[in-house]
Amino acid sequence: MAAMTRPAGAAGTGARNPGGSGDSGGLLRNTWLQALAAVAVLVAGYWAARLLGNPAWAGSFPTNAGDSFMAWLDGVYAWIVANRNDSPLFLYFFNYISVGLGSAVVLINQFLDFLTWAGVTVLGVLAAWRIAGWRVALLVLAAFGVFALTGLWNESMTTLSLIITSVFMALLFGIPMGVLAGRSERFYRGIRPVLDFMQIMPAFAYLLPFVLLFGIGNPAAAVVTAVYAFPPVVRITALGIREVNKGAIEATTSLGSTPWQILTKVQLPLAKRTILLGVNQTIMLAVSMVVIASVIGAGGLGDAIYQALSKINVGQAFQAGLAIVMLAIAMDRVTGAVGHGAHTPRIRESRRMPLLAGGLALVILVTAVGRLLDLGGWPRELSVRLDIPINAADDAIQATIGGATAALGEWTQSEILSPLNHLLTGSPWWLVVLVAAALGGIFSGWRTALVSAVSFVAIGLLGVWSNAMDTLSQVLVATVLTIALGVVIGVLMSRSDVFAAILRPVLDFMQTLPPFVYLIPAVALLGLGPVPALAAAVIFALPPVIRLVNDGIRGVPAGTIEAAVSQGSTRWQLLTKVELPMAVGSLRLAVNQGIILVLSMVVMGALVGAGALGNDVVLGLAQNELGLGIASGLAIVFLGLFLDRVTQGRRAPRA
Repeated sequence: MAAMTRPAGAAGTGARNPGGSGDSGGLLRNTWLQALAAVAVLVAGYWAARLLGNPAWAGSFPTNAGDSFMAWLDGVYAWIVANRNDSPLFLYFFNYISVGLGSAVVLINQFLDFLTWAGVTVLGVLAAWRIAGWRVALLVLAAFGVFALTGLWNESMTTLSLIITSVFMALLFGIPMGVLAGRSERFYRGIRPVLDFMQIMPAFAYLLPFVLLFGIGNPAAAVVTAVYAFPPVVRITALGIREVNKGAIEATTSLGSTPWQILTKVQLPLAKRTILLGVNQTIMLAVSMVVIASVIGAGGLGDAIYQALSKINVGQAFQAGLAIVMLAIAMDRVTGAVGHGAHTPRIRESRRMPLLAGGLALVILVTAVGRLLDLGGWPRELSVRLDIPINAADDAIQATIGGATAALGEWTQSEILSPLNHLLTGSPWWLVVLVAAALGGIFSGWRTALVSAVSFVAIGLLGVWSNAMDTLSQVLVATVLTIALGVVIGVLMSRSDVFAAILRPVLDFMQTLPPFVYLIPAVALLGLGPVPALAAAVIFALPPVIRLVNDGIRGVPAGTIEAAVSQGSTRWQLLTKVELPMAVGSLRLAVNQGIILVLSMVVMGALVGAGALGNDVVLGLAQNELGLGIASGLAIVFLGLFLDRVTQGRRAPRA
């Protein structure tokens, strides 16, 4: 970060040091040389252990502590199952929440069913038109058309009911906490590490604790979705409150306003747009998590994809994926229009109430006609079978390039994934811990070194060392590919405004898609196994990496670039000696975001045969092995903590 704050020319000028970025370049080189030396020590330790016949000091992490921990958790699970209907904690707290949430989802679903497909469509289109304009209204109409024509209307309404319930819960608690964090520095400092931890934790790791407390089904799915979607609304609400103009607050205070009046009359109105952006982000996270929650019996569109992927039925998975994509895009555009302050249809004050009454009357009329005709949900016999041509196309693709993709998958597994996995699992565990600590210290300082060492020791004590190293090897391979592609595409995007204009909506679309959806084309092209999971992870993590690289390079001061060009630097020298070193902050953030997203997606790849920790979490859910599932989930969290802290880099010293 310090390299970004150094004034241009601070290290002198010259053809070999344009813009004064030589110091930062040398610092980066030294950092990477030290990191390579640490990795070389690990490789040397691995080969020494092999040459000596894997002596006792070179073994894997002992599993005694992990086995005891898992057995204890299994005992806790057995006690909860036996006492769920007797313990006061469950009788008077968790069971009430479970019944309430389950009832809320059912009531919303029944209301949507009561409106019939015609009433729901009219209500959704009118609401979208009033909030975001006629273009978004047409998009919402298209989304409802996809729900109907794919034969997934009922599943879509179940998913929509879960999203409404979970988002309401997240906003009910998130907005007040965000307001409090925006007004209290002490509370903000206290809650920030909790939010960091929640956002580092991959989605899969959320599932087991809530299954333990609320059981399998919609209540657990609603709670886990609300908790997963909770952090952004707190952060963004706090940001909006903090960014309110200080002069406006001081002027209101000088007029004798109370803190409540300042909040309701000044801060909330001025922060409204920012808070609505937080609502948008909460809804999008809820969409992605509801799909993942199908693993714990949430039903809906996620379950349709989960069942199709388990049967390798690409056509059915495509149909459900298309419905999820349309739902996500429609909700993003509607809520995004509000958050970005898009102009809604301008209606004179005198006409607003008549139009509102007319819209409600139209919904009631359409619903009444639908009830008389007994419409209910869209008839499945009127749906369009997309799965048949999609499966036929998939068979044709497999017949054409199936051999090549299978060979690529086998080569990737045998030549890249397996050697790296063997290095991590075959090296002495204590050496892996020391190298992890060394990398943390090299990239981010002694505190991160300590966090890294503790994280790896904790993984070992959980008893899932080998599978954790397997997951880490997959994450590292996918991250290298993601960063390489992201830097190349981001540089090209920064070089061409035309290319940037073309790519920007594509990136917007990719970031709107729930992560589950990326597994479908990966399975269609590469079958089952770790390789399709890696491919899906790379594509899923690419958009933010590309954006950050592009923004970082475009943010380099024009004067620095002009100075380098005037000294005769080539385009390659300009990129490698000026732009990339000065954009090191954005590049580090790109690596950080890429790794965290890859980790979350690689773990999700257990659904298509990626194995390792994600598979242990799924097994724990499917076979009621709470110990294995929670231990694996905690190991995922510690891996995420290590990778996040190492890639955040050193903080710039305070002036």
